Amino acid sequence: MIRGSRRAPTLAGLGIRIGFVAVAALIAANAVLAWVALGAVETRLEPVIKDKANVLARSIANDLYKAVSLDIPVGDLRGVDTYLEDLLTDHPEVAYLAVTDPERNVLFLAESEDSQDDEFQPLAANASEAQAGAFISFDTDYNVTHPMVHDGKQVGYAMIGIDRRFVRNTMGGIFTDIGISLCVAVLIVLELTLLVLSLTVARSIGLMRRLMHAVSEGDFSASIATRGRDDLGRVIDAMNGINAEINRRFRALASGGSAALETLREGRVFAEHGSYRSVQVLRAGDVQYPLFFFIFGVELSRPFFPLFVRDLYDPSIGIDASIAIAMPMSVWVVAMLFTTPFAPGLIRRFGTRNTLLFGMAPTSVGLIATAFAGGFIELILLRCLTAAGFGLVTAAILVRLAMTAPERRRALNIGVFVTATGGGSICATAIGGILAERLGYENTFLVGAALVFVAMSIAFGFLSPDEGVGASAGTSASRRRRLGIYGSPKFMTFMALSALPSRIVLTGFLFFLVPLYLDSLGFGGAAIGRTMMVYFLVLLVMNQAAAVIADRFQNHGILILVGGVSAGVGCMLFVATADSLLLACGVALIGLGQSFVMTPQVAVLPTYFRVETEAHGTGTVTAAFRVVERAGSIAGPLLAGAIVAFAGLAHAGTLVGYGILATTALMAVLLAVGVFSRRR
Repeated sequence: MIRGSRRAPTLAGLGIRIGFVAVAALIAANAVLAWVALGAVETRLEPVIKDKANVLARSIANDLYKAVSLDIPVGDLRGVDTYLEDLLTDHPEVAYLAVTDPERNVLFLAESEDSQDDEFQPLAANASEAQAGAFISFDTDYNVTHPMVHDGKQVGYAMIGIDRRFVRNTMGGIFTDIGISLCVAVLIVLELTLLVLSLTVARSIGLMRRLMHAVSEGDFSASIATRGRDDLGRVIDAMNGINAEINRRFRALASGGSAALETLREGRVFAEHGSYRSVQVLRAGDVQYPLFFFIFGVELSRPFFPLFVRDLYDPSIGIDASIAIAMPMSVWVVAMLFTTPFAPGLIRRFGTRNTLLFGMAPTSVGLIATAFAGGFIELILLRCLTAAGFGLVTAAILVRLAMTAPERRRALNIGVFVTATGGGSICATAIGGILAERLGYENTFLVGAALVFVAMSIAFGFLSPDEGVGASAGTSASRRRRLGIYGSPKFMTFMALSALPSRIVLTGFLFFLVPLYLDSLGFGGAAIGRTMMVYFLVLLVMNQAAAVIADRFQNHGILILVGGVSAGVGCMLFVATADSLLLACGVALIGLGQSFVMTPQVAVLPTYFRVETEAHGTGTVTAAFRVVERAGSIAGPLLAGAIVAFAGLAHAGTLVGYGILATTALMAVLLAVGVFSRRR
């Protein structure tokens, strides 16, 4: 007798189990690879440092020998300190450079800032142990001495110390890059695992459920289009066959003029002419996978793009460098602004899949062409092409999510968009900086184009061609009525106090000021990417939490206010420090603020603006939100560039932070007096 049975795992649980196994195998393989690679690098790094130190010491001795050969005592030479300081600047891995007399007394010394806090006694105390050209290891430094001899007489030594911290930092950078690459690989594996599971299992089961529901309601006119020949495909074929047999028998009765025909038709729908409607499953997660890889490809250039523009900048165009660097980013948003309003109409006419393909194709072409851009003006034109497709894709996905969202799950539905963009941006900012350092800017753009092609393939194979065709975006309205949404003072006030500031923080501060500020502090491309990655990591983690809180407690307004304060404080903290940890904390606060703002902003539109939604439709209001929001994306880099040209990088970040806090305070006042209310 069976006392109980174990509950069958759900699809979500199955996906988690498969993903866990795949991720565990990936981590184990990468751990072994990292251990082998780091061991090989460490083994080869010391001989390279030894050789470089000996060559540098020999070079110093030879340069000083030219003066000593004129019978000038070493201690009487002039300009040696400056000479050593210049060498130290050119070789940042060197802890100190010294010239001594034959008794090893230090005559000239240049120390790096990191080593100035250390006593120089180890050199003097152990100098007697240093043989000419020997590689001697002290507590903190590699030390090399090279003798200076004139007429067979020892006249002094050139001595070099290379900080062990250089080795540790080099190894730490490699280890960090491996760790980041592993995190990106884990995200990609999870996305691919869920994609394959959805394609092979979840989508088929969802279609079967929809077909069975239709049949239970008396609708026999539906059919499922199948491509696979797996077990689920055969089950679907059998279900289609049963439905087809029912319709065949109904048509046979209809052709025979049966008296029971009208009774049979009552409350039932048949495919009387042999044409079946396709069963569709419109789920929010369907667009997550192509969007993830699309954002991944486009955002690969994010950590280095201002630096890429700076290299192409031509002073002869007569524009200040700060403004010129911001121009491609603002032009990018202008191009998106033109394509965004077309998204609802294209979805209704051509379907979601075709609309996405219409946008992804020019984006991939633009990325490839950008890799071969030869000048600043050419770059501007190519960014317009890339951005036109990008704007269409992101607007189409957001409109589709808004159109299919149940009211009580609207924030979670919109959260799919933020999660996919956040995950893709994490991978892009982390890997983009590493690829730029290893492959160069141009090849990184080509890698991005390849990822966009992957997104196109997923969209083509995953979405139905007619999905969204003929879907209603709200009440039918003429173009003039749809444009009337921009004349609503209430709507535009909300945009000015919430949507525009959040985009200025994103494009003006994070995408423009952060790379330039970190570059001014001496951060490399990979380090810039790692710092910016913190924003997207926080956004990815906190976005779903913000969506759940917003849907459960319906406190969208409070979340928007908390997010604005967090972003403003993060901006001011970031430009107030040069410490790596505090810089990351500033970026994390910005990410936390944006996660509290981005999803609730879109989710609350139909409730804060019920009249406008009823008049113009959900799709139109959402598209208008994106249009106005992107105006902030245009203003962000230009505003930041103008402030940088006027007041400098640090002051520009502080002013942006104060501006965000001011608009948040005004938003709080309007919420308190009930201008924006769920009851209106």
